[in-house]
Amino acid sequence: MKKTRELSIPPKPTFPGARILVVDDEASIRRTLTQLFARTGYQAAEAASGQEALAQITGQRFDLVILDIRMPDMDGTEVLKAARPIAPDTVFILLTAHGTLDSAIAAIRHGAFDYLVKPSPVQEIVRAVEAGLAEHQRRQSREEPVALLERALTSLKVAGERPGTISSAERFLQAPDVTVDTLRRLAIVRGHPVDLTPTEFEILTYLMRHQDRVVSCRELVAHVHGCELDERDARPLLRAHVHRLRHKVERDPNAPSLIRTVRSSGYIISAESQ
Repeated sequence: MKKTRELSIPPKPTFPGARILVVDDEASIRRTLTQLFARTGYQAAEAASGQEALAQITGQRFDLVILDIRMPDMDGTEVLKAARPIAPDTVFILLTAHGTLDSAIAAIRHGAFDYLVKPSPVQEIVRAVEAGLAEHQRRQSREEPVALLERALTSLKVAGERPGTISSAERFLQAPDVTVDTLRRLAIVRGHPVDLTPTEFEILTYLMRHQDRVVSCRELVAHVHGCELDERDARPLLRAHVHRLRHKVERDPNAPSLIRTVRSSGYIISAESQ
């Protein structure tokens, strides 16, 4: 989060005056984020623990809460569950370290809006917050046609695709040891992100979308490269990419259990571990 002091802040917030609560047991992160939001044009408060956060959420209204997932008294998942009945329209964005990415994704399936990996650039933080505030406005104006129109016009100002526009089932693809976040184009292997090339990501994503089915090399090449080849020509085009991908995602690349080769047919990822 230290990078937030080095980057410029948008002069005009999309949702001026929105109330944001920052919850983190690390004082430096709380201070950096609350200053960032105050300078951006939001009303920012902070809490040093899960219990303090729940007390503040009970006593006043917040549009959005930035919530650290790992804290000593209550973790972010516990705070989220306890806060849901108190503040059903409040949007929660989780702060997570690499080792807790799986927990953050599980929390999204239980009502969190999105997650940010520590440290994140200012642009990414502001973009996630604006998307979350657009979602908060949507929740508040479900029944009012005029408010819905205003919300729609305002939301056009929020750049990029919002997490709330796709379901968690569509966004997250799951296989043994691996989760793919299709929105962030991020592969998480045993709780840690791995750096994939665009081609490796497309191969992994396509195989995970078609689990328990043998995908031919010809089909994979057509999806990844957009060209039609016969199976014999497509196979060597994929071999090096799959080899490198296995070294990034398999426990033992020499005996792959995730991406398996089906001789003369293609590749398969099974929903159950082998």
